[in-house]
Amino acid sequence: MKHSIFVSMLLVAACSDPGAESNDATTLISADQACLSNKDFDVQFSDCDVFAGLANVSAARARALVPAEYTLAGIAPNATLVVRVAHCADVVVDGKSRGPTILSHIGVGIVGPDTSVNLNNYTLWYATDNALLHAKLTAAGLAADKSNSLGIDLGADGTLTVVSSSAHTPSFQVTGTATLPTAAPVPTSATWWENGRHGAVSSKTVLPVIQFGTSQTVLTTPANSELAALIGGTTLTFPILDSYNLFPSGIMEVRDTD
Repeated sequence: MKHSIFVSMLLVAACSDPGAESNDATTLISADQACLSNKDFDVQFSDCDVFAGLANVSAARARALVPAEYTLAGIAPNATLVVRVAHCADVVVDGKSRGPTILSHIGVGIVGPDTSVNLNNYTLWYATDNALLHAKLTAAGLAADKSNSLGIDLGADGTLTVVSSSAHTPSFQVTGTATLPTAAPVPTSATWWENGRHGAVSSKTVLPVIQFGTSQTVLTTPANSELAALIGGTTLTFPILDSYNLFPSGIMEVRDTD
């Protein structure tokens, strides 16, 4: 019983201190491994820039990728494709800073199920260069990739370049021009859903303020990619929303909903 209590205390301490480890030589548990036992976790984002693009795609092709219990958003015969790539100067996972992080995710807009947010999306492909975030997402049952081949850059001349490539997600790049946002900041929120190995998981992101800017971009993807099959070609523009945005802080709540 004393040993069980000691291990439980160790797990709590480890999740609050990434350097914590047991003095018992038989119970060496790293903080990251200990924290992974909890499928629900929070992520805080700081000082972020993000590309967001919305475009129409075939509802029939999208339907084949989104489980039947989710209702597709969009006006028939179209569904809405969401492409989002963000870079943050710091990301805090389970209370500990993990430094600069890039996130790349593609999804399809859905109706509900979270009525408390502005947008709901079903996640098709997700990648990040943050090792702990990737580990936490996969431990929650989600199909996330770890990759160092992600990037978003706005050059001094206004050239915007976004790249995303990982082992199990379709490679793509978004290129064009953008300007720094000057609009007044507004709040926004979105929940991304995915039916993972352990059931449905929601990732609710709330941004207290965000500045929406403008961009004019084109997405390209290899002809044999899953993304090309979804969009029906190798290129795509974003007539619904083509935007380069900035936000100072935000929080993502990842929850097992089953």
